Amino acid sequence: MVRDDIYDVVVLGGGFAGLHAARCLTMRAPETPGGGGGDDAVDGGGTTGVDAGAFRRMRTVVLEARDEVGGRVRVARDVAPWDVNLGPEFLHGDEASALKRFVDNHGFGTTEKEWPDRYYLGGDGRGIMRADEAEATSSDVRRVHELFDELPGAPGEEDADETALRWLTNTVQAPERVIKLAENIYANDFCSSLRNLGMRELIEEKKNWIYGEKYLVLDRPLREVALALADGLDVRTNWEIESVDYSTPGVVRVTRRGGKEIITAKQCIVALPITALRPNNAKNRVRFIPQLPAAKTRAAETIQIGNAAKLFVGFRKIVWPEDVFDVVCTNCFLPEFWITKYPKSPLAREVASSEEAKLVAETVGLVTFFIAGDLADELDKMNRDVMFQRAIDQLDTIFNVSCKEHITTLKYVGWSQERLVQGAYTHPTVNAGNSRMLLGAPVANTLFFAGEATHTGVNPCLQGAMETGARAATQARAAAFGVGQSKL
Repeated sequence: MVRDDIYDVVVLGGGFAGLHAARCLTMRAPETPGGGGGDDAVDGGGTTGVDAGAFRRMRTVVLEARDEVGGRVRVARDVAPWDVNLGPEFLHGDEASALKRFVDNHGFGTTEKEWPDRYYLGGDGRGIMRADEAEATSSDVRRVHELFDELPGAPGEEDADETALRWLTNTVQAPERVIKLAENIYANDFCSSLRNLGMRELIEEKKNWIYGEKYLVLDRPLREVALALADGLDVRTNWEIESVDYSTPGVVRVTRRGGKEIITAKQCIVALPITALRPNNAKNRVRFIPQLPAAKTRAAETIQIGNAAKLFVGFRKIVWPEDVFDVVCTNCFLPEFWITKYPKSPLAREVASSEEAKLVAETVGLVTFFIAGDLADELDKMNRDVMFQRAIDQLDTIFNVSCKEHITTLKYVGWSQERLVQGAYTHPTVNAGNSRMLLGAPVANTLFFAGEATHTGVNPCLQGAMETGARAATQARAAAFGVGQSKL
């Protein structure tokens, strides 16, 4: 099927960046329910301060390869009676955040948590400790936070970049215990290992972090935020992209993989994972006609996307203190886990047998291990039974109880194995230079780029992705109408 109708903008990718870009193009106030009223003062797509009559909605379509919007926000229904987040899980900061404004305006609730909430410093004999206790009694815990709270100034342009591991080992000369904590707290959170974490971009991220330090847990799975973002938009799911032809000025033709269906638009916002822009990546690359500028494809190769994994353990009985949220572990198999629970989902569970359904129904608590970097790569190759047993053994030791009889469900998800993404999110990269700026730069005043990898503040969080969507929408509108706003 060939579509002859022409859109103003076609958005490639139905993640938070693409959905927010589409909302900014089609809704007068994209941060609010129904698109009316509200405050878009930071990054609402360029409508702030403009009279309502001056805003022209652009006819926009969003193309998403999967069967549902959300991108890396997705859920599993075979672990617990509630939908379990497989990708992002939390809101990072509540200041100047497009995501926080959106969930607030839609009536979604959040609960503030401390991160890390607990520590388990394996081998010290003290067991699981609250964060304040660990910081008061452990010089290693205090030292690692001092180091990352007071990062040095960014190196000059003439200075060589270095890895966080080299900085800690050679420059700071931190003891091995502090380096292990840095690996499990900071590198793991950045979706990397210390040996791959770039100091220049790490410092840049800290300098540009304007969102505050609150760690917020939503009162529902993030999937529901994705669905709310998509509400009112023209979204085509199961629409994997084969090619993007922008060889004719003012016309973009997007061809569906495996078929002849074509979407035609005047402009295109590319909000795809960075791996799709790498021309030598056969698994999920998108072919651009003509090829993207060499500087852009080099940037896509330079910026590194980290691997991350989640290992879930469901319980029919709570065997941990009720107020435990997040535990950072050292001298253990896995570096971090958290405990969350969401309202029971009305949607059917996706199980293969009545026995599995029974175990899912019995689940009242869930432990989520989060693993990134080199260890995630190792887990992808590990025997699942061995992996699960080692995770259970770790919980036995930390909670000082035999967990086996209380366990209902076990699941492992490795994001490097997800073909359309091949990783979790980008991390501060050694010698990245201005690659993020180049990755986000428009091409031929026709292609505009969004997605967390294009955030020049090195913010891979969901609000960072939304900011890039708003930026791309503003660029597209400026190109279409010659200014940031259109006139009727």
